[in-house]
Amino acid sequence: MKTPLAINFLLEDTALFGGVKVPIHQANLLAARGHRVTVVSKGDRPDWYRLDADFRKVGSFDAGELPRADVTVATFWTTIRAAAAVTSGRAVHYCQGFEATYLHNVAEHPAILEAYQAAIPCIAVSPHLAALVQEQFGRPTRVIPPCLERFWRPAWRRRPGRPPRITVLGPFENRWKGMATALEAVRTLRARGAPCRLVRVSPWPLSAEESALTAPDEYHERVVPRTVARILRSADVLLAPSWEQEGFGLPVLEAMACGVPVVASDISSFRTLASSAAVLVPFDQPQRFAEAALAILDDPPRWRTLRRRGLSVARLYSEARVAPVVEDAMYWVAEGRSASEP
Repeated sequence: MKTPLAINFLLEDTALFGGVKVPIHQANLLAARGHRVTVVSKGDRPDWYRLDADFRKVGSFDAGELPRADVTVATFWTTIRAAAAVTSGRAVHYCQGFEATYLHNVAEHPAILEAYQAAIPCIAVSPHLAALVQEQFGRPTRVIPPCLERFWRPAWRRRPGRPPRITVLGPFENRWKGMATALEAVRTLRARGAPCRLVRVSPWPLSAEESALTAPDEYHERVVPRTVARILRSADVLLAPSWEQEGFGLPVLEAMACGVPVVASDISSFRTLASSAAVLVPFDQPQRFAEAALAILDDPPRWRTLRRRGLSVARLYSEARVAPVVEDAMYWVAEGRSASEP
């Protein structure tokens, strides 16, 4: 057995988002395998997710504030420079989305591109992100997908409910999550005389703009992952209309693990994750989302087929499968093997 590693994960903040949960989950997996893992953040210890690793709140990511480590993991573009400057061990960048394509931060794009020039290896949540970093920035990369906690599990069901519960996860204000497309799709279904309940889950409060577009029947604000799993188990279909900026699309995987058929955007991340188990349609066409959802909900045998396929895909992302991949990537960095790869 190899010598356990000391590993730091640098988190800019600890707000309730998938991009925060994924590295914390991986920190827990590594701690369970005997490594000394510390989550270092400028934010408070998260109150919405169990953290088994050590936690240290810091005022900055200066080297003097960080525990000594064999591997330091940058988890967002703002932490890349700090990770690259560590004085002990080696650094790696965990890319969960290419921030220089986001819409809310255009003024930061030059700084993001500069940060991505750092001469450290990269681990990415999806193959398309790994290819982007390798091709555009010449950095060695590996793919480490998120994985599923055991509470993502299905309820026993034979057919969609009446009226069906159409569930949409994500913040409306983050435009490239495509929430407006999903809401318009639900409005289209209702205009066609297809009754349905719209169930929304978001980290932020319901805005007047969203409510004016299509008011939800249920709105769940800042709910913890276990509660999201419970909500999904009662869902009949998930709409996931993210744009190409989506790095992975964790709600799609979580929905499939809960036995929920998915209609998702035909984008790089979802083609890799769900092409065999979800219905993929153009990201900006609400009509196509509505038609696909209705075709699933009106056909119980097809609904059950998609449910089975989704559960099969979800099994590939178990903790038992992914934890060794995460661990091997940490040794890949710590042992300098990444330096020998293009």
